[in-house]
Amino acid sequence: MRSLTDFLAGLPGIMPIKTRRLVLEGDVLSKAERADIYSRDRNWLDLVLEVGPDAAAAILLAYKAGHLPMKRGYTPTDASAAEAYLEEGDKLRKQLAERKRRAQAVKDPSLILESDLLDHRLIDSVFIANMGTGSGSMVLAGITVRKEVIGYKSNSGKSTGWRVRFDWTGSDGQSRHSETVPPEADNRRNDPDRNWGLHE
Repeated sequence: MRSLTDFLAGLPGIMPIKTRRLVLEGDVLSKAERADIYSRDRNWLDLVLEVGPDAAAAILLAYKAGHLPMKRGYTPTDASAAEAYLEEGDKLRKQLAERKRRAQAVKDPSLILESDLLDHRLIDSVFIANMGTGSGSMVLAGITVRKEVIGYKSNSGKSTGWRVRFDWTGSDGQSRHSETVPPEADNRRNDPDRNWGLHE
């Protein structure tokens, strides 16, 4: 999926900031077409918007019709990069369907596939949505997955970082795991040989 910014960059001569605002807030796109613009959401700081094939087609159509803000002296011309993106429409729709499945799987674990177990963030979201934030186990894709949560205090003792580990045995009989370890795990407070002198 291409970002909205990147897609707009493939429309020669437009005024990118005004065009972006028009696309997101104006009447160039229908409500359904605007719904084909998605937050990438790779992490909680990710503000990038991605454009789906239907929204991209509507934007390109508006460009060709001269409905987008243009720089002085420019008129719509060949937009080969945008056209090439639209040619990937079927592939993009499959990606969007997969993204939708994974989003729905958070609350409906029956949609989880074994390959999803390698996605630590997704599986953690599934556990939190269905079991809360603590340790526990769930059967996902027919496989028992165990979650272990351990807290590590900061040196000041005022905050806690959480180690989250998942363990499971795949359908091929291989033991697997994924985990995230907070920086607090290496603090003095969490090392018996170095934790002297810290406030309890």
